Amino acid sequence: MSEFFGSIYCWLEDFFGIELAEYLWGESSPEQLSNMFIGIGLTMLVISLIVAVCYYYIINHPRLNNWWGWLIFLGINAVINFVVGWQWVLKDYYAGLMVKKDAATQKMVDLPIYSDDILAFGVTNMLDAIIAFIIFSYIIKWWSTNCSRAPF
Repeated sequence: MSEFFGSIYCWLEDFFGIELAEYLWGESSPEQLSNMFIGIGLTMLVISLIVAVCYYYIINHPRLNNWWGWLIFLGINAVINFVVGWQWVLKDYYAGLMVKKDAATQKMVDLPIYSDDILAFGVTNMLDAIIAFIIFSYIIKWWSTNCSRAPF
C-alpha cells in the first residue's frame, strides 16, 4: 500500500522537492519514521469518493446534469484536497519535526524543506484528487437517476 501511494505522489516529486518526498517516505528524519503517503493518500481517495457520491446520489439534481455542474464538484474536491495535503504536512513543519542529525556536528539541523515545497505538495495532492474524482465519476455515474450523463 505504501508503495502505491508513494508512487502516485512521487510522479511530481521534482515539483515539491526530493527532500520533502524523503521526509514523507519516512527516510530522512528521526522524528518521523512512518510513511505519511498512506494517510494522505487514503484521505484523498475517501474525500474524492465522498464528493463524487454527493454529486451523483445525494444532490443528484437535474439542473446539475451538465459539464459545469460536474465541474463545480470537481473544484470543491480539488480545493478540499489541496487544503488537506498542504495542512497535513505544514503541521509537521511548524512542529519542528523536519530535522536530521548532522554527520559532522551530531546536532539536529532543519531539513532543506521550505513552505513553498509544502504548498507545492498541496497542489500535487489536488492534482491526484482531480484524477481520482474523474475515475470515481466513470465508475459510479451510471446508476445516478439525474446526473448519469454528466459530464461526458
